[in-house]
Amino acid sequence: MKLCLLTFNLGRDFALDDLLAVCDRYGYEGVECRAQANHGHGIELDTTPEQRAEIRAKFDAARVNLAGISTGCRFESLDAGERQEQIDIAKQFIDLAAEVGAPRIRVFGNAFPAGADKNEVVENVGAALREIAEHAEGTGVDCNLEMHGDFYRWEYTLRAVELADHDRIGIVYNCDRREPNWGPISTFIEPVKGYLRHVHLHDIESPDYPYQDLFRILRNLGYHGYLSLEASPSSDPERVLALYARLYECMIALA
Repeated sequence: MKLCLLTFNLGRDFALDDLLAVCDRYGYEGVECRAQANHGHGIELDTTPEQRAEIRAKFDAARVNLAGISTGCRFESLDAGERQEQIDIAKQFIDLAAEVGAPRIRVFGNAFPAGADKNEVVENVGAALREIAEHAEGTGVDCNLEMHGDFYRWEYTLRAVELADHDRIGIVYNCDRREPNWGPISTFIEPVKGYLRHVHLHDIESPDYPYQDLFRILRNLGYHGYLSLEASPSSDPERVLALYARLYECMIALA
């Protein structure tokens, strides 16, 4: 398993060179860049071909990998036109990821509209994923659906991914503090393990989610991917990143 930094929130203000330096300094093996949020890394759809080549060259020269691009694309709308707009944006992010060397993008199913038929929404999300996956064929880039919002329930995320039925589609397991209310977190992880491509951590010192259990479960599953830290903001982000890296090392050693 590899520790990664998601730039939302602790890394949001670092320019790309500084981001790579900080991650390297404290042992983060990857960085996941949140797009569409005005973060300092500058990896966005409006980058020029020259800028994209420069971004790729910086990662090629660094010891820190570009683990992925985390988009805000979401597909729960009941309006077909709105969904298509989000699908088209996600396709552009697939192209951007391929150009800068990112192996994956993150998208959302997200929230069920009030009064909506949940099965219809899940089917719409699955169809959106399928269209994006077909666009991604030949790029080497995955499109991963995050267990986020109402889709934190594994049943919805798994069904959408199964409907998409494409090798380029996977799942981001998101450590949601609501899960322990339903029982052991293994009941959320076990059903999706065949599609597990990425993991989002949050404040790993928090007692609201059993992170030590998570690390043990993932180790037993043979998961070797990224664990992407999406922690609360701080006025001293570099210091907090250093502390999180040391805490992570201790917790992994005990898993």
